[in-house]
Amino acid sequence: MVNVICSRASALPANLYKSLSAFRRKVFIERLGWNLKCEPECEQDQFDRDDTVHLVGLGESGDVIGCGRLLPTTKSYLLQEVFPHLLNGTQPPCSEKVWELSRFAAIRDRRQAGTIVHDHLAEILLLRALQYCRRHGATQLLAVSTLAVERLMLKAGVDVQRLGPPHIVDGQPVLAFVIQVNERSIESLSAFENAEQSVSGPKFTTVPLRNLPGFKTEAQHPVL
Repeated sequence: MVNVICSRASALPANLYKSLSAFRRKVFIERLGWNLKCEPECEQDQFDRDDTVHLVGLGESGDVIGCGRLLPTTKSYLLQEVFPHLLNGTQPPCSEKVWELSRFAAIRDRRQAGTIVHDHLAEILLLRALQYCRRHGATQLLAVSTLAVERLMLKAGVDVQRLGPPHIVDGQPVLAFVIQVNERSIESLSAFENAEQSVSGPKFTTVPLRNLPGFKTEAQHPVL
């Protein structure tokens, strides 16, 4: 069973937030070789605020195996502050209807206790991101990512368009694109979840934060 969490940083248990930061370091710095300034054993930047929304995929053992970060474009965000050149001359948007997805990654076909932990975590994380955006009135989701992520989205049937040509960053091509938060995108991604559940029963759950050790109560932080 794979658990998916979608929550503001301020509501995540401290141990889970630490594991998320360590997973990001392992993926983006150690594996992909991104030149990011961060503390040892973790990866965080100026966009990891208390109100930043995080997607976290947890495997059967509780390890973090996927992540994503959602930011509203009404506040500072990665594409606007760090990669505006990827927009090919277009002004970075500032709108309640436009959010940004960054730090998106998922481990596929990881074995735990002799079993394979699903094959479509990336699609499910993206589905949860779009569902969150739709609930909060967004119609578009910007993304800064690699060509591999773009290919994954196109193959999945997501309604996505490039915003400019790829640029080489830390030795690999990176580009900006926009995902339409519409029925086509959501239904295409939902098909992956529905197909796996029809074959072997539910494999993905959305975990209420109150069920996690160290959860901060709603009186302290609202749960999304």
